[in-house]
Amino acid sequence: MVASIRLLACGRLAVRAVFSASAIDLGGAVASEAGAITSKRSLATGPSAPGKAEAAATPSNHVENVIASCAGFPKDMLKGPSKVLDKGVYGDDACFISRFKNTFVVGVADGVGGWRKYGIDPSAFSRRLMKECEKRVADGDFDPQRPDRLLEFAFRATAEAPRPVGSSTACVLVVHQEMLYSANLGDSGFMVVRGGKVISKSREQTHYFNAPFQLTSPPEGMKKNFIGDRPDMADREELPMQKGDIILLATDGLWDNLNEQHVLEQLKTLEAGEANVQEVCNALALTARRLAFDSKHNSPFAIKARENGFLAPGGKPDDITLVLLLIA
Repeated sequence: MVASIRLLACGRLAVRAVFSASAIDLGGAVASEAGAITSKRSLATGPSAPGKAEAAATPSNHVENVIASCAGFPKDMLKGPSKVLDKGVYGDDACFISRFKNTFVVGVADGVGGWRKYGIDPSAFSRRLMKECEKRVADGDFDPQRPDRLLEFAFRATAEAPRPVGSSTACVLVVHQEMLYSANLGDSGFMVVRGGKVISKSREQTHYFNAPFQLTSPPEGMKKNFIGDRPDMADREELPMQKGDIILLATDGLWDNLNEQHVLEQLKTLEAGEANVQEVCNALALTARRLAFDSKHNSPFAIKARENGFLAPGGKPDDITLVLLLIA
């Protein structure tokens, strides 16, 4: 017998940790979707090095530019547009877009909302984690081929005062010398599209259904009975990049509501040059937001729930954060 959605109460942080039932509350529809917060950055490379002019004149797949934009919605917009006061924070999610010289780095983190039940701001930890990543990139203090180590250094830095309490999934991507290096911990993730086809997609890491791998900073003296994974447990991948490649990085608020076909359909206008990166990024966020509150949507989350013996019909209301990159 399929269990009801209420049985998911052992979910995101598991029996050993904190859970917020509101994470899967199907809630009511939002009257206006105009509250999406967006940001765009062109991470262009500098002038070609001496001796490279001849090669540049010949048509090739050489990567010269990375254009990145982000967009998102907090889950709770019923009382109006986003109340986010910090750049790159959407509800309990956080993200960053940065570069050091010709190396481009982006990341997303999904703070576990169940901490709010204990009077703790779930966004504090995810926001701090992404800010520490961004800080190390700006200083050039990282190995571009090891985004997992960047995540590890950032995680260690969160232990310094003022130390936030909380948990978060995380995914960090680095585009360096025409290669994509990734580190993904939990159920945030990324997808790489080339020529209208998915050529790479990260694997979701979970202990069991709705309990993703996560970095955790527990309250002092309470280091047991919480799910707490290590940065070196992140899945790592390397992939050569070409001009025209599109990379979508997002928290589970997007992946739980959009399947691959939804994403590919939205990306067609970008591939055809009919829309820019920010416009497509906004469209993806809006589509995910709309379907999250559609009770008839056969969402990826609903499918996974059925496969695990639970009933969670429709979309999954959640914070939505995405970063869209075009390799130009």
